Amino acid sequence: MKKFKVDDIVLYKPFDNYKNLNSEILKNISKKAVIINVYNDKNEFYDYEICILNTGEFKKVKEQFLFFKEI
Repeated sequence: MKKFKVDDIVLYKPFDNYKNLNSEILKNISKKAVIINVYNDKNEFYDYEICILNTGEFKKVKEQFLFFKEI
């Protein structure tokens, strides 16, 4: 079962899980996004399609790079 559902507001942190990355600047990058599509097919490489709210850019991402938006 997926952690997020369509229309959830999340933080996309593309470099958060890289342990060998020495740059704290890259590790702290986060972008506010909305879940557009949830891929439930086990054959899919990605878990979600998101839209970055500031740029309108669409991305397919894995769940490990998404976090709940803290209010």
